[in-house]
Amino acid sequence: MNKIFRYELRRLLWNKLFFGILLVSLGYGWLTLTGSVVRGVAHTAPFSPWSFGYYLSQALPLICLGELFFLAFFFSKEERLLRPLTQATPIRQRRYAALRCGAVLTATAILCLCLAALAVGFYVSLFGWVDYGELILPALLTLIPPIVFCLGAGIMLSRFNHTLIYALMAAVILLTVLPLPSAINFSLSGFFSQFPLTMGTLDPAFQIPSWLAIHQISLTVLGAFLAVFAANVQRNSSCQTM
Repeated sequence: MNKIFRYELRRLLWNKLFFGILLVSLGYGWLTLTGSVVRGVAHTAPFSPWSFGYYLSQALPLICLGELFFLAFFFSKEERLLRPLTQATPIRQRRYAALRCGAVLTATAILCLCLAALAVGFYVSLFGWVDYGELILPALLTLIPPIVFCLGAGIMLSRFNHTLIYALMAAVILLTVLPLPSAINFSLSGFFSQFPLTMGTLDPAFQIPSWLAIHQISLTVLGAFLAVFAANVQRNSSCQTM
């Protein structure tokens, strides 16, 4: 099992697609850090949880697009031609699909860690200090719900037609670009850039309002539900496997 997982992960990481997404994400992240973040977001310090969360939320569309591209790689035409070979192996197809999902999540996590490392390196080189612990909560709040949702939605849509993953990519872009209310916005850039201004203090302590917690938890649960549901569909259908 571990060998199969490492093999699938290596196929994603040692792929020009991964390196291309990584370079674009790091380039955009650097522009964000040296542009809006270095001045401080919503009158907060550049290295505050608010500014760091804004930085990650700006990079979030690229992270989610990368994750969906990883899924599309496993559902490509070339991969479908290899299905007879994978179906002939002794490993259960549902478990094999779970290993591939784990590889997608791991590759996405590595992408997130590279972006976080870029920000931390920027903070240390420019300001000489950063409280790393304060950056964990905004990172988890910003990244985990949409990543889990995109994974579940991408797997679910691929059961109907693998090209629908590209439609989901377009939807992710629209949901982050359009000026939608914070309650339904996919990215939290509006929250990080506006909510601190409503708190009446300069550089306030980071806090999560109840409505946002409900929104992010719901998004995570929905993504997990879609992933599990798609797995059950795969188990009940012998002709629809990864």
